[in-house]
Amino acid sequence: MVLQFILGFLTSFVAATPPGLLNLTSLKISLEKGRRKSYHFAFGVTFIIFIQTYISLVFINYLHNTSFVGTSFQQIAVILFAFLSMFFLYKGIKEKKTQKIKKSKVKNSFTLGIILSSVNLLAIPYYCSVGSALKSNGWMDLTQINILIFVLGSGIGTFSLLSIYNNSARLIQKKMGIISRNINFVLAGITGLIALITLIQLLN
Repeated sequence: MVLQFILGFLTSFVAATPPGLLNLTSLKISLEKGRRKSYHFAFGVTFIIFIQTYISLVFINYLHNTSFVGTSFQQIAVILFAFLSMFFLYKGIKEKKTQKIKKSKVKNSFTLGIILSSVNLLAIPYYCSVGSALKSNGWMDLTQINILIFVLGSGIGTFSLLSIYNNSARLIQKKMGIISRNINFVLAGITGLIALITLIQLLN
């Protein structure tokens, strides 16, 4: 059970690390409205992460239990990680400047966190690919209790990363240009490598 929590924590922490809409909005709120409001935003984001992670793992488990699909976890993982690798590569090439966050009309930070996290369409494919990879490598059995513990870890991981952004807002703001130009290429390489390793395992 501890392993499921750690895996959930690490995968969500890594997912929330690259400069993006959610963490940059959290940083912006911290700078402009104070840390208290930024934590309200983080709670809103975390609430949706719980739901998105749970849906992803239940969906992967459903595919596993539906024999007519004829698709293995390794095949699913290869496809999804390859997609993520191409996405991050495209994002890294496209974004040469620090991302800017448009001013939102939503005044309640918690509600804003829920809204922005809900429209983050990359979350479910990401957690589906993670769930597939963990299952195919024997690191996670998708029982209900394991899924719930993983979901708890993923929520806390996301909240922890957003807390770092909130508490180090000014320092991160100064370094953001360097980070945003390189982090997506790093993630593209990592996800591409995972896809390649999983493909080799599948062919063997």
